[in-house]
Parts: sequence; structure tokens; C-alpha cells
Amino acid sequence: MTKSKEKNISLMRPLLPTHSKIDPYLKTIDKNRWYSNFGPLAFHLEERLCEFFSVPSGGVVTVSNGTSGLTNTLRAFNLPADSYCFVPSWTFVATAAAAVTAGLIPYFLDVDEETWALTPEIVKEQIKKVNGKVGAVITVAPFGEPFNSQEWDDFTKQTGIPVIIDAAAAFDAVSHDKNSKPGNTPVMVSMHATKVCGCGEGGVVVSKNTSLIRKVREISNFGFAGKRIISIVGTNDKMSEYTAAVAHAALDNWPEKRADWISLNKRYLKAFAKSGKGIKKIWLTEKWATSTLNIQLHSSTAEYVIEKLKERGIDSRKWWLNGCHTHPAYNKFPKGKLIVTDKLGKSVLAIPFYIDIKDSEINYVVNSLQEILGNSEVEEVA
Repeated sequence: MTKSKEKNISLMRPLLPTHSKIDPYLKTIDKNRWYSNFGPLAFHLEERLCEFFSVPSGGVVTVSNGTSGLTNTLRAFNLPADSYCFVPSWTFVATAAAAVTAGLIPYFLDVDEETWALTPEIVKEQIKKVNGKVGAVITVAPFGEPFNSQEWDDFTKQTGIPVIIDAAAAFDAVSHDKNSKPGNTPVMVSMHATKVCGCGEGGVVVSKNTSLIRKVREISNFGFAGKRIISIVGTNDKMSEYTAAVAHAALDNWPEKRADWISLNKRYLKAFAKSGKGIKKIWLTEKWATSTLNIQLHSSTAEYVIEKLKERGIDSRKWWLNGCHTHPAYNKFPKGKLIVTDKLGKSVLAIPFYIDIKDSEINYVVNSLQEILGNSEVEEVA
């Protein structure tokens, strides 16, 4: 296949509710004249999501973004300053940033080779090797993959160490997979524009532990807890009514949107079924909606393949690059052996994935991958 100057296939094209779907909620804002500070729309969104995620009333708090949700939950744990926070290095940098912002020291751990996730077993083994206080754990649901909430509830009961699950991309798994239903361990779900059910910029923290959720709410509102007296230093991380309006419209349309995402999964899996040469794992299933498509190569040639795809007019990316520990801002922090993370950083890349991508474009992407991976140059680079 020759170099294509005509093709220009984006990696991602987010699609939020149109103005006509949002308009009824905007009229409600005009009527109420309440624009932020946990207004009626934000409160109603929380109640809708309590039912959606199968937690009691009061088990959801909206936040301005997912990172602040992680940070404020860590702060709600009331941990000693400078405690270690175990974090997988194989994640987006926001996970580590939340630990630092909460006054903790991120301690980077490796992930399981099959699930790409931090497990209770990995954490327990590392606890034995660390000198110092392990205050908390952030585990990540990689690219929206399901997880087991009960395992982490059990971990906290056994060790006394609180955990938050960074399920930023797992909106669908948290609502549909029985094992991923939130327990006492808090779960952060992002509603960023790049996620399957987005509202632009926002997120929620979900848990059956409603007292913890109340504390996260308090911290997100400067420390106010119903009275004009502050007992804890807080931040301003509330979701505005305008953001809540978009989130309501997105939730209204979720059944149709979810069907579109699942259909996209099937279309890509069908294209890959014809040929998967050079690909070790396709991070995709027909069961769960996700907004990204990551593939793992047999060889450590992700950056080479990204450049070759670019020559053909195809955008691609390493969403998590080579792991958090490789960034200058984070390479000073302690870490365990990161053998799997190093492998994933060299072999995983994301390819174009959005609801209205055409079948012809999907086939072009897959065929281009196969031609690039079948080229002898790939082996020379590996």
C-alpha cells in the first residue's frame, strides 16, 4: 500500500448530546437561576446515577472532573501526610497526579500481564518490601475494563488500607458488570468528552459508603458541610448546572449510545477476524462499551508502527506512553520492578475509534496495520 495523502483518519472524534437534547435542561436552569453549588440538576443527576450504579441514595457525588474526584477521595481517607500511595505505573498520569495533589507519595507498581491491572496480590506482596507507611491504593480499570469490587473491599478489611478504583473509562462496566458494581470501596467514573457517556468535563465518585461520599462532597465544596463553618480544608471541585445539563442529556440517550459503541466493537472485531498478524491482544469485547481501541503487538515496535500509520494518513497514539514512572515529573518517586509495564509501554498503541467511523475506514486501518506488521522492517526495529 502506498503512502496516502488523501486519507486523514482521526484517532478520536467525541460526540456529545446535541443542543436540541440539552435545551430542555438549559430552560430549567433559566427558570431556577441556580448555576452551580450542587444545584437541582446536579443533585438530580446524582440520584439518577445512584439507581444506575445500584448504590443507595447519597452514594454518588458529582465532581468537576475525574482527577479531582480521585484527589478529594484520597483526602477524605484522612491519611498521614507523606504516606505512600500505591499506584500502577501503567495508567494515565492523572492517577499519579491525584496522589501527589492529595499530599501522598506515589509508589509505582507493576500490573498483571493478562489484565493490565494492579491486583490485591501484587499490592500485598509489595507491602512486605516497603519501609514506611502505605496509606492508600489506587487501582485502575484499564481502558474501561471490568474489575472485581469485592476483592478490594476484602483487601481493605484484611489490611486496613483504603482503596479507590480509578474506573475513569469504565462507565459501562460499572453499570452492567455484576462484579464491578460498587461496594464500600469508592469508584471514580469520568464523564469527560472522550468517554463513552460524556458531558464535556466532569465525573462522579460512587460508593455504598455514603458517609465517605458525604465527606468527598464536603471537601469538593471548600469544606462546607451544610453549615457556614468549615472543619476541613476543601477545594472548589463542584459540577456546574450547565455540565449537569449535558450529563442528563447524555444519560437520556445512553441506551442508544451504548448500542452504537457495542456495534462499533463488533465492526472492528469483524475486520480483525480476517487477519491479526503481529497482534498479541486486541483490547476489545462485544460485552462492554469503551471509547478507545488499544492493541498490543507481539514486538516492541509501537512507536515505529505509529509513524508508519501516520504516513498513511492514520492517527494513532500511545495513550499511556511508557508508564507514569518515565515522565520527568514522576521518575523521582519510588517504584517496584516494572517489567510488565515496560513491555506494555513498548508494544501497546491506540488506533482510530469513534462511533461514526466508516466501515471502509476501519478496513483501511486494519489492512494498513497488517501490511506494516508484515513488513520485514518491523523485525529489524524490534
